[in-house]
Amino acid sequence: MVVTNREDLTADWLILELQRRGARYIRFNTEDYPQRVALDWTPTDAVLRVGASEMAAGDLDAVWFRRPVRPRLRPGLTPAEAEWATREAAEALDGFWRTLKTRWVSEPSAIRMADSKPRQLADAPALGWEIPDTEITNSPTRVSALASRSPAGIVCKPLRGGRVRQSGGSLFFTTVVDPVTVEHLRDEPYLFQARVPKRYDIRVTVIGQEAFATRIEPRAGLTPDVDWRRTPQTSLRFTRERLPDEVSERCVSTVEHYGLSFGAIDLARRQDGGYTFFELNPNGQWAFIEQATGQPLRAKLADQLGA
Repeated sequence: MVVTNREDLTADWLILELQRRGARYIRFNTEDYPQRVALDWTPTDAVLRVGASEMAAGDLDAVWFRRPVRPRLRPGLTPAEAEWATREAAEALDGFWRTLKTRWVSEPSAIRMADSKPRQLADAPALGWEIPDTEITNSPTRVSALASRSPAGIVCKPLRGGRVRQSGGSLFFTTVVDPVTVEHLRDEPYLFQARVPKRYDIRVTVIGQEAFATRIEPRAGLTPDVDWRRTPQTSLRFTRERLPDEVSERCVSTVEHYGLSFGAIDLARRQDGGYTFFELNPNGQWAFIEQATGQPLRAKLADQLGA
């Protein structure tokens, strides 16, 4: 089972591999529950019906818990009714996941635990990583103090989701902060870090016991941005990177530390040659990496699912 949402093109990329292998699968876009999807659950069995496809819990060999979204209720409910019904639908699905005995990539509770930047940054030194000087705060005084001890300056990044829902949509990228402007900091907290002087970025895709590293840098003549995602992919160069064995093993052990079987780790190769850990995304994007470098990521993921 592929658990995701309708807009997830990366799920399409894996499904092409499942189809090539002749694997039997069911795709569950969670916004279709409960309007277009039926779930019948008992303490001993459960059946999920998605369109013309039906899958009994006992027949599921593996689940790729990719990018589910909130259930979507029928229109016409009052706000109070919609809030209650959405909560109940989400609880029904959560109960289904918690009682499902199968192979996970990765188990939902492990994803929730790992998907916390404060937890990752607190754990990272004990896992062998160097991290930037970090502060989560809404205090201008604290931000100014961080800036004063950060020779290369400071950056701000979102704690959880970078996508801001507004007209046209927008993304909150990692952004260089002018310390002079922090006095205008609003009430909500932000994650601030010392800026890391880096040669280039590295995305490490961990699948099972293997780590696939990719160097990310601007094409010749272009100025690097503090956040490579802000740069159009056509202006970036993606190449396979050979990590030292101890760094590669550390990536695998970091993913294992959270009980995950998949993870996308963002690192910086510093100017001094060392490596800085930024974050672990338990469900990071990977299709663009395979398309750019030829690394066999979807085949390895399909193997992990037992397809």
